[in-house]
Amino acid sequence: MEDNQIVGTIPEEFYSNLELEEVIFKNNSLSGSISDKVGDLTKLSTFWASFNELTSSIPTAFGNLINLEELELQNNELSGPIPNEMENMESIEFLSMEQNDLTGTIPAGLFGFGLSGLRILYLNDNQLTGALPENVGSSPRLKDFWLNDNQLTGTLPIISEGEFLFLGKCFLYDMYL
Repeated sequence: MEDNQIVGTIPEEFYSNLELEEVIFKNNSLSGSISDKVGDLTKLSTFWASFNELTSSIPTAFGNLINLEELELQNNELSGPIPNEMENMESIEFLSMEQNDLTGTIPAGLFGFGLSGLRILYLNDNQLTGALPENVGSSPRLKDFWLNDNQLTGTLPIISEGEFLFLGKCFLYDMYL
C-alpha cells in the first residue's frame, strides 16, 4: 500500500489479520494513531508507516513483536517517549523513528545483547533529552547510528575496546554533549 495517496486512519479491523507478515503503509496521508492492537500481529517481520501524518505516541505493544526485523516510523508527528518495551523486539535489525516529536530519554534497552541484531538506529530530528545511556557501545552489530538534532546533554559514555566494531556512521552534531 506504499505510495497510494491513502487518507484517513488505519481501521481497527486491520489489526485482526493475525497472519500478516509485512505491512507497508509508507508515503501516504494516513492520520490518527497506531493501535495497541499492533502487538497482536506477532508474525510481522516488517512494519513501515513512515512519511505519513500519524500522531499520538508509539504503542508499547510493539514490544510484543519479537519477529519484527524492520520498523519504520520516520517523518510522522509521533510524540511522547520511546517505549522501554521496544527492548523486547529481539529480531529487530532496522529501527527508524527520526523526524518526529519524540521526547524523553533514550531507553538503555535499545543497546546491548537483547537487540543483538540491531544494525541501523535512526533517532535524529526529535526532541530527545538527557544523556546517552552508559551502555550505548554495547550494540554488537550497530552500523549506522544517528542522534543529531535532538536536545541531548552530558558527555559521551566511554566506549570500551571491542565495542562499535561495525560502526560506519554515527551522527551526533547539533547536540549539547
